Amino acid sequence: MTGISISVELRAGEARNRLQGLLDRMDNRRPLFASIGERLVKSASDNFRAEKAPDGKPWKKLQPRTIREREKRKLTPIAILRARGHLAGSINYAATNDEVRIGSPVEYAAIHQLGGTIQQPDRAAKIYRKRDADGKIGRRFVKKSAADVITDVTIPGRAIIIPARPYLGLSPADEAAILEDAADWLAP
Repeated sequence: MTGISISVELRAGEARNRLQGLLDRMDNRRPLFASIGERLVKSASDNFRAEKAPDGKPWKKLQPRTIREREKRKLTPIAILRARGHLAGSINYAATNDEVRIGSPVEYAAIHQLGGTIQQPDRAAKIYRKRDADGKIGRRFVKKSAADVITDVTIPGRAIIIPARPYLGLSPADEAAILEDAADWLAP
């Protein structure tokens, strides 16, 4: 997975010891890890729907500018991290006999999970204007096809700050359910 992948280790002593004890008694653990992977994919989907982190904290709301840009592009204007649904639909897992990894191959998955700053460099652009009846260059921009004056400009770079909006991880309910799954796999 090139986007992001997480590996979770239970740190709570009792839960970790109970799970390890159950795992030690299993020969073929891959089906259990696959079951856990399915559970965590569903949990991530629930996080997207609720717009909350696995620990229950709500995600930071969208900026008004982001909502306006989405509306102009005919995208879902207010759904956080779901303008098109690519990220939410890309969550998957890989299970082996020793572990399960959950993640997304989407290249922007990590920055949304962890947050960060994107440095956008200076870039060249053209602006299109039209001369008025007096031959003066107008102050309004026009479409390229209507322009008779083209000016090269440099748009300055900027920093884009992306807040962390964790969607992958274990909630307390997930931890309890994983222990139940392990116990069920061992039950006769």
